[in-house]
Amino acid sequence: MDNSAFATFIGGISQVGFPIMITLYLFTRFEKKLDQLSVNINTLIEVIKTVIKDESRQR
Repeated sequence: MDNSAFATFIGGISQVGFPIMITLYLFTRFEKKLDQLSVNINTLIEVIKTVIKDESRQR
């Protein structure tokens, strides 16, 4: 976290309170991870479809 983000975080604590600022911080952190998880799940779905299609052709 750079200095300006830290200053914003501290200013937010004084305005809305510590629990709310921690929640907002965690939501922004998790959002990036959820986006990547969504991409990975979609890739996995396509791989599974391909494997099922290949298995049905072999029978």
